Amino acid sequence: MFEFNTKSYVDNVAQTPKEYWDGLHQATLDTMWNDTTQIYTIKEQNALPFTDEYTEYEAWISTVSDDLINYSKVYSDFVRLFYRDLNHKQNYKGQYYKMALDGEHEETYICYDRMNLTTLTADFKVVRCNNVLTWIDEYGNVITLPCYLGTDVTSTNNLIGKDGIVPNARMIILVQANDFTKSIVKNQRFLFEHSTAFKVEEVNNFMQEQGTDGQVTCVKIYINYSAITPKDNLELNVCDYYDVGYTVEINQDNIEQINGFTGQLTATVKNLDEVVDGMEVIWETSDKTVVTIDSEGNYSVVGLNGDKATITCRLKENTDIQDSITIEVVGAVVSNPVIVINPNDVTVLKEKQSVAFIPKVFDEGNELTTSVTCVPSGANPFCYTLIPVTNGYLLTVLKKSNKPLELTFSASGCADVVVTIKLMGLL
Repeated sequence: MFEFNTKSYVDNVAQTPKEYWDGLHQATLDTMWNDTTQIYTIKEQNALPFTDEYTEYEAWISTVSDDLINYSKVYSDFVRLFYRDLNHKQNYKGQYYKMALDGEHEETYICYDRMNLTTLTADFKVVRCNNVLTWIDEYGNVITLPCYLGTDVTSTNNLIGKDGIVPNARMIILVQANDFTKSIVKNQRFLFEHSTAFKVEEVNNFMQEQGTDGQVTCVKIYINYSAITPKDNLELNVCDYYDVGYTVEINQDNIEQINGFTGQLTATVKNLDEVVDGMEVIWETSDKTVVTIDSEGNYSVVGLNGDKATITCRLKENTDIQDSITIEVVGAVVSNPVIVINPNDVTVLKEKQSVAFIPKVFDEGNELTTSVTCVPSGANPFCYTLIPVTNGYLLTVLKKSNKPLELTFSASGCADVVVTIKLMGLL
């Protein structure tokens, strides 16, 4: 005999109070969606993690006018968005949105008040990114991110009905939190509109968002005016641009070698003419059928007579900074050893400073065991000491010399290399 399971039926058709009210509100939104002209197509940045990819949605857009502190701001920059779907995926502060409110000019907005999981509508607030945050990182990369530049107005008491209350107005930058912006520090400077500079007073990059496993998604930066300096690049809109100037130089001229030859290339990285140790570089070959090269600069000539390949060395953190040489395959090669000095950019030393010069001999990128001698001349011998050390010579300045010191490095079969150094006092 068939038995009707009442409990199973009720479980399938019954609604919880939340489900009931969600249904009512969803139906109300569906009706409103069909009776308004405030529906726009917007683009929402994909998160988390934030990527440069966007998904299109329909959204109801209205103004934000309930914040008294916004009296000094542009009201139209602040908008409120509603999604039709009550169950739209949670968004985050710092998330970027793109929309064309005039139907023509698409602009970027940043979320400053995310969706509230306890409300009955999927709504949130965004502000138009009215500027671009531009700066140069420690490797010479120019970073640009959309940002909101404005004022944050607060007071110790409610401004309504109060006499003599002075509001606390501070300039702020609102920008997305990522690997770039999390490195911003106090006293860092930014340039806007190629004309006005600001200095960082305080960085709020520690406010964690709900549901992000501790990840910070939005950075609020308090700033103040700063004077333009000669180190700023007004054309590129970058402050302190001339504080960073990386170069990469391969320690070898163009090479002519026979098939089967192997060697190792090295490169010197400098920042504003000062040698920087420990910077990673990337080695590339234009044609692996002619010359192969690994991550350490070890290369092998594998092509035929007359073949050529370009070897390029790039700074890993900024691949636009590079140097190149050409390796040509020949039937026979004439030895052409050269002396390479490290460091090779020392021109001035002060009293009590010391430098160890390490000379080596290379032939077409291949290091030889040829010994190198160093002979000093020019400066008064009482102004310095030059003593042999492991693989090189240690120079120490004792006092100022009126004549520069010349160090002549010599090796069998090589042209001499002369290093000229001014010996200065403490001041």
